[in-house]
Formats: sequence, structure tokens, C-alpha cells
Amino acid sequence: FWLKSQMAVQTLVCSPISMTFARSVAFALVAGSFVTPANGVGVSMSVSLQKREMSRDMRNDESTRVVHKMAYFGTVKVGSPPQEFSVVFDTGSGNLIVPGVGCESEACQSHQQYNLQKSSSAHEVNCDGSKVAEGGQQDEITITFGTGHITGRCMTDRVCIGSACSDAAFISSTDESRQPFASFSFDGVLGLALTNMAQSPHFSLMDRLESVSALKQPLFSVFLSDSDAEASEITFGAVKDEHMASELFWVPVTGTAGYWEVKIDDITLDNKPQSLCKDCRVAVDTGTSQLAGPTELVHKMVELLNV
Repeated sequence: FWLKSQMAVQTLVCSPISMTFARSVAFALVAGSFVTPANGVGVSMSVSLQKREMSRDMRNDESTRVVHKMAYFGTVKVGSPPQEFSVVFDTGSGNLIVPGVGCESEACQSHQQYNLQKSSSAHEVNCDGSKVAEGGQQDEITITFGTGHITGRCMTDRVCIGSACSDAAFISSTDESRQPFASFSFDGVLGLALTNMAQSPHFSLMDRLESVSALKQPLFSVFLSDSDAEASEITFGAVKDEHMASELFWVPVTGTAGYWEVKIDDITLDNKPQSLCKDCRVAVDTGTSQLAGPTELVHKMVELLNV
């Protein structure tokens, strides 16, 4: 195995704005790999993703505008016997987080909750992955997201995506902020960022699946459709040719923070380079439906688009 992380990019025409890579190809599909793809002994499978659009008022000193956000989520199973949760497969975070039975906040009560007592394979752990000392108290962790936060305790249990399973650590929330979690259609988040964004390697589900050769290839690929006529899905262990509009090519991942971060050459408008973003790095994040960037750059793009 070659341990350098890479990302594959697929051609798709994205108008009017696109990010151009070394071969002037717009980003459309990610196939993340923790090692160079190689045939393994495991399986490949796809998880269908449901799509939900959410609207939110964004206010500033001068005006209010409605922002439409799209969320794609699928199913993961935790425990023995399995408890089923709907999760966003998020390349911008590193941990599996689901609501816990002891959580009384509105956001938890309106979703499925993990019950430690109903799983024969569950164990409590500290949030650095270590065992809880006999007679000791289990610690908690608080994780802040863009517009909210969760607090939770850490567990290990059997986690399955389709037929691919492994023991893994995750966070069972004891408190979730009302915003934004109470309004979500899904229960939790499954982080697919690089391992160093997880609490420890045991919290990285891809790392755990790779360690037990659960997948045919140690990679995942994401297909997000903007049409109801074609189903969205995430595939573990393979890349589906039928979703490809062109060949894939591999782009080295830069940075050390754990994001799927890649270098881009520029931003184009109507297929014309704008010289806006020389030597920029961007994080490819399936957990958000927005494009974000430095204030100066965003202001220039707003002027160019006249919005």
C-alpha cells in the first residue's frame, strides 16, 4: 500500500462557475482513497442517499435573503442487534455521531437514539479511545459545527455500512443544540475525512474497515444527483462507471488538517479563467451545500456574477 492520500476528480460541466484543476476539468465527483486502490478480499456496495432541501433566512444589517440548502443522507447500522440511523456521509468531519438515549434536548428527541444497553457488542470508552478505568468516570467531548454544537460520550460497537462491518468508536450525543440539528431530517453524521481529523484512528470508520479488509478496495466514491430522475448514492470499495461522464484522474491531497484538500489553478466564469485564485487550496466537503472562501475573493465573485 502507498499511504499517500489522493482524490479522484471527474469531468462535468458546471456553469457558470467552476474550479479548474491542472487539466482544466471542473470538480464533480470525489473518490476518496486512504491508500492507492488495490484489490482486496472484501466487498463493494452502494448506499442510496435521500435528498432533502431546506430553506433558511440569512439576515444582515441591510437585508434578508432565503438560502436553500440541500442535504443527502443514507443509512448506517450500529450495534448487535443493529440499530439503524440515517446519517450525512460527511467528508468535512472525522467521527460518527448519533443521538444517545440519555439525550433530552429537542434535537435528540426528534430522532433515532442509540441505546447502549440494547447492544451486546457495546463498550464505553474515553474520547481518546482508551478504556475507562475501573471505578473511573467516563469523559465527555463537545464538538462545534458551523452553526451548532453537540456534547457526547464515546463508545465502541459494531458499525456496518451495508455488508461491510467493523468494530469502531463513535460519539453518542448527550446534548445537541436546537440549531441546526432539530430541523434535520437525518439522525447524525458519519465523518469520512482523513484519519487525523477523527478523535483517534479507532474513530475513523474508513480506517477501521480498511484494517479488517472489509472493502474490495480502500476507497469510497460519491455521486450526488441534482435530479429526482437519477438516484444519488455513496459507494464503498469501488467507483461505478455508469456515473462517470469522463475519465478520472488523481489529484494529491495537500495539507495536514485532515480535510480532503486539493490545489486548484483558478476559478472560471463561462469557461474563462478569472485569475482569482492562483495556487489556492480547497476542501471538498459533502456535508455542506455552500461554497465558501476568503471575503475578498467572494466579493469579487459577487461582482462578476452581479448578484
